[in-house]
Amino acid sequence: MVLEDAASEVTTIGGVAQSFEEDFVFSSAVVVNSLMTVIDEAQSISKISMPYVPGLLFFREGPAAIATVNNLHTPPDVLIVHGCGINHPRFAGLASHVGVLLDMPTVGVSTKSLCGDYDEPTQEGQHTTLTFKNKLLGFALKSVAGSKPVFVSPGNHVSAQGALRIVQRCTLNYRMPEPLRLARMKARRLRAETHELHAS
Repeated sequence: MVLEDAASEVTTIGGVAQSFEEDFVFSSAVVVNSLMTVIDEAQSISKISMPYVPGLLFFREGPAAIATVNNLHTPPDVLIVHGCGINHPRFAGLASHVGVLLDMPTVGVSTKSLCGDYDEPTQEGQHTTLTFKNKLLGFALKSVAGSKPVFVSPGNHVSAQGALRIVQRCTLNYRMPEPLRLARMKARRLRAETHELHAS
């Protein structure tokens, strides 16, 4: 795991997220350009091999996320993962594992942090540092007014400041950065469509 920016220029940004129903995980990945237009996407459905255990999210979601990203025709310059980066008690969350195994720059964005101290940002666009054991883990970012912050943390081949810049760059009018918001939406749609197909 390397916490330094791998590239000076990022032109494409990806997002990957999972949704669950019973024993199945529905995964979706998208890649957007600088205008936040989708230029590639991939999906997968697989069986869940391990129940959710706090702190061990990779073993539940990681294989599906990696398989889906590998199905993309256009690998992104950096991938935003719905999960923690180094803001993890072992300093290696889902985004870190995915980044190392894919050998790809990754950023973790989550709605909760598994560890660390921070001051709650109060204004839209404001960010505060997230620290644990005197180590900078990332940032709490209030992306939109009236919403709780998201937690931005480097996963692999990205610095903490680089991770924040990437998320700020692709955050539009929603709590989640656009590539991740689209990936989450498409994963949920895949789950719903699959459910309807089996029910008919």
